[in-house]
Amino acid sequence: CSKTLSKTRTKDKYRVVYTDHQRLELEKEFHYSRYITIRRKAELAANLGLTERQVKIWFQNRRAKERKVNKKKMQQQSQPASTTTPTPPGAGTPGTPIGGIWSEGEGPWEHEEPLT
Repeated sequence: CSKTLSKTRTKDKYRVVYTDHQRLELEKEFHYSRYITIRRKAELAANLGLTERQVKIWFQNRRAKERKVNKKKMQQQSQPASTTTPTPPGAGTPGTPIGGIWSEGEGPWEHEEPLT
């Protein structure tokens, strides 16, 4: 990675744009195994015209993306009320539980007028 010019490493950096074929092959390999072996990394790099470092970093980034997506899914599952759903009439009024769960000894009937 050393160059004869006096450029710093950050100026040498560039963003790699993978071809559709490279992405497809990398995704297939990732689907097979989230962690790539040294031998397979060398094979894949040679077959796709990438460096082993590019393959390694692609896998690291792909695992990070998967964690991020999974985290987002978990947050959406723990919050059943979606922000895109319209609020039903009467929601948010006094006596309505937050998250749709009533405390023990409470319920919607506790806040109504008694029947006569």
